[in-house]
Amino acid sequence: MAQQLTGVFIPQCDADGNYKPVQCSGSTGYCWCVNSMGQEVAGTKSPPGKPPTNCVAAAPPKTKCEQERDSAMAKRRIGFFIPQCDADGNYKPVQCSGATRYCWCVNSLGQEVAGTKSPPGHPPTNCVAAAPPKTKCEQERDSAMAQHLTGVFIPQCDADGNYKPVQCSGSTGYCWCVNSLGQEVAGTKSPPGRPPSNCVAAGNQTCFVTEKNQCSCVFGSVLLYEYFLHES
Repeated sequence: MAQQLTGVFIPQCDADGNYKPVQCSGSTGYCWCVNSMGQEVAGTKSPPGKPPTNCVAAAPPKTKCEQERDSAMAKRRIGFFIPQCDADGNYKPVQCSGATRYCWCVNSLGQEVAGTKSPPGHPPTNCVAAAPPKTKCEQERDSAMAQHLTGVFIPQCDADGNYKPVQCSGSTGYCWCVNSLGQEVAGTKSPPGRPPSNCVAAGNQTCFVTEKNQCSCVFGSVLLYEYFLHES
């Protein structure tokens, strides 16, 4: 506002200092929706004389990074770490603390990659090289989260990036067992309010043939049973 230029756009903020969901230009009369960073939401601009778009309905659900960033910003504590998110709401590969000036690599969940922290004055680690390749579960989870669609199923992965034996839909409440490839095990789906099936007993296992013509079946990293195949 100190510029005092005719026609310059002045962002509108709420009582907490956040961007109001609807922003309007006093000079052009156009209105549009913005996200928590003040960036215009595509397809929401309305001309003068028309009611502004329903910005609550237009705004996609916030990602994990956006939720943590907005929560940290709302606390307004000096030295408090604020996650950095990219334009799609994902964690940026390199995260830095404004207070300590240390930088480090993170995975797709925002978790620090061990051994990547660099002190002030040192170039940050090459996070692309430091990050291990994503597993099938991680790729599908990240792809589902990037869609920002209400009700879309998001696979649940464990700390090693493998599919969790029990998968549940946040929108329907149904749960079911999956194998190591994330494929549903038939007959294991349970409706909301009922405990999920015992996925070990349900056959959530992976079997493979070894070089000794031996069939081994495992659940995760646990050997369940093995036997030798008969020669044909």
